[in-house]
Amino acid sequence: MRRKDPTNPEAAGRATARAPRQARGRERREQLLDAAAALIAESGLAAVSMHAAAERAGASIGSVYHFFRDKDQMLDALAERHDAELQPAFDRVLQRSDAEWAALSAPEVIEHLIGWAIRYFVRHPDALVALDLHDKTMHDEFKTLIDRVMRAKLGDELGAQAATTLDAVVLGTLVFTREQDARSRDIVVAALPEVMATYLVALEAKRKRS
Repeated sequence: MRRKDPTNPEAAGRATARAPRQARGRERREQLLDAAAALIAESGLAAVSMHAAAERAGASIGSVYHFFRDKDQMLDALAERHDAELQPAFDRVLQRSDAEWAALSAPEVIEHLIGWAIRYFVRHPDALVALDLHDKTMHDEFKTLIDRVMRAKLGDELGAQAATTLDAVVLGTLVFTREQDARSRDIVVAALPEVMATYLVALEAKRKRS
């Protein structure tokens, strides 16, 4: 899901972080990534540094540099970890045919298309930063998928309207939840699929009347 910009020499030239072979090394590397994720979730990207990650993980600074050359490489590794968790679910979404999407109920469409992803990003607030949700390529890919599914479900005119609305709601919700306490996030995440499904049902009814 995450792609490095091939036109960016700095990004294209960055080497992949060192992958440890020993179980102890893998555990230490994961602890450092957990530390970076926690720092992002609590205080934003500016709070992340090699020294801060080492301190948070209870590791020496030398241990951090053993696995990551710099902060960018550590963030790349964090993004790759999220990518590995998200990709199988995203692949299942992409593999559904238009006919399959059209046959699903409104709540099923929302759950299979959007619900699972929102819950993941809310559980892992650092993923928004690590995966760079606002990267144009990723956003366009997500919006194109929603547009295809909504057109299969509602036809071209209403489908395009629904896709634009749902895309805005999803992105806005993810940004909103980053600034809220856990209880507020839980309330929003629990209610959002039903809200979006109700909107989709209303558009389905509108299509039948027209």
